[in-house]
Amino acid sequence: MAALILSACGSPNGQHATGRTTTPTSSLPLTSTTVLASGVRTVLSPLGLNIRVEPAKTATVLRTAAPGAVLTVLAQSEQGGGWFEVKGPTVTGWISSDATLSAPGMFSSYASTQLQVSLLYPDGWTHSDLPPASVVFRPSSGGDTVVVTTATTVNQLGRGRPGYHQTDDEQVVVCGVTGDLVTFVEAGDPTTTTQAGGVVAERYLVQVHLTLDAQHALGIDANLADTSQLQSYRDLVNSVTFPFPQCQPAGA
Repeated sequence: MAALILSACGSPNGQHATGRTTTPTSSLPLTSTTVLASGVRTVLSPLGLNIRVEPAKTATVLRTAAPGAVLTVLAQSEQGGGWFEVKGPTVTGWISSDATLSAPGMFSSYASTQLQVSLLYPDGWTHSDLPPASVVFRPSSGGDTVVVTTATTVNQLGRGRPGYHQTDDEQVVVCGVTGDLVTFVEAGDPTTTTQAGGVVAERYLVQVHLTLDAQHALGIDANLADTSQLQSYRDLVNSVTFPFPQCQPAGA
């Protein structure tokens, strides 16, 4: 279980630490918009996630939970955009319920100096490196895969796949870099084709391709039999971090 850390880094969106230290408080009284909840959430945000004294963006920051920190959920509130009351090793407070910042359940960490990328993936998944430029993540069952690849430019990563057509396109921000999450679906009857590392071209192809700088690009491609693993793919994407200036905390 990852530990909570106190960070002195600021962020303009208010999600990260202010450096101010206060005495942890006990759980707030439940209100009409608050319900008891249970389970754990893992922090996905590469810059950490503020734990606040109250469920509001203007509330005092008690601590900042590091990426990968596991927090016990005590309650949930719909006020102010949605919040979870959580308990960590040293503090109890409130975190935003924004699904891009944390996710339910436990996650494992992966880091590669060769690929220059770190991320979190759901517990129970496995991974295998494909030198020199890729790593493949697999759920515990089924043929679904998530392939993370580095290249010089996004053009080298390829877009779509022969026999597939685009069905959706939405903008996402991955550790400070804006890109598109694009979904393709196979036209006609499914066919089985195998790629490097035993990756099977499933019915759905979901891609996020990012330009990090003039010499570095990152691709995160999911091959899915159906959409049941789509949220896990989104969680993995939201946790990605890389050692480039746009992905660093302010003042680091």
